[in-house]
Amino acid sequence: MSAAIETRRIAIVSACMRGDGLPAFARTEVEVTDDQAENGVHYYLAEAELLEQGYEEPMVHFSADEAPAFLFPAIDEYLAVDAGVEIQSLSEEA
Repeated sequence: MSAAIETRRIAIVSACMRGDGLPAFARTEVEVTDDQAENGVHYYLAEAELLEQGYEEPMVHFSADEAPAFLFPAIDEYLAVDAGVEIQSLSEEA
């Protein structure tokens, strides 16, 4: 009997270009093994997914483990605003 290969989900934010040439940010999640993550396969999988969605190169990727602490919250806010979701700014929370 073979052992199951364990995978983990990695969140990735990417700076990339839209099909119309304008800059954009995107967030993806991919499933990889620890060995694949160590070899950067998660970035290739994220890029393939973004290309399928119509995004274009150049692309710069940051995983949740490697990104600065502010990046994911900032991208989440950007994507919410881009989707038309009303959010409360940090200055309004005080």
